[in-house]
Amino acid sequence: MLVRGARGPGGGGCCSGDVRPFDAGGQHHHRTPDDPVGAVYRALRTGLPDDVAIEVVSPSNWLWLVPALVGDGRRRGLRGAALRRSVRAGLALESLIAGGSVLASGGLPPPDAALAATRAELGLP
Repeated sequence: MLVRGARGPGGGGCCSGDVRPFDAGGQHHHRTPDDPVGAVYRALRTGLPDDVAIEVVSPSNWLWLVPALVGDGRRRGLRGAALRRSVRAGLALESLIAGGSVLASGGLPPPDAALAATRAELGLP
């Protein structure tokens, strides 16, 4: 599971991108924001088997995220303070969770490192 980070500020337009109404022959242009979640997602999707589910979740969707983190933590045997720390870490922006284990919290590793950590956590060669 990937918890999305903060998005760039919206400048308006159909996709809340940086709108320049008449550049390049009259077409508007959307600046592509830096998004480490996208890079990590692409590395995971290409480097993991097709049957491994990859969820990208907004931290604002805590009504889904908290029960998922609690359930995954309990399946890993976490209780009490350890479970609370795990859930709190999983709610941070730009977090990486695999098999109920928070591998990164508050900032994603580079795509290759995220893939290696996820494969190791899932027991994949």
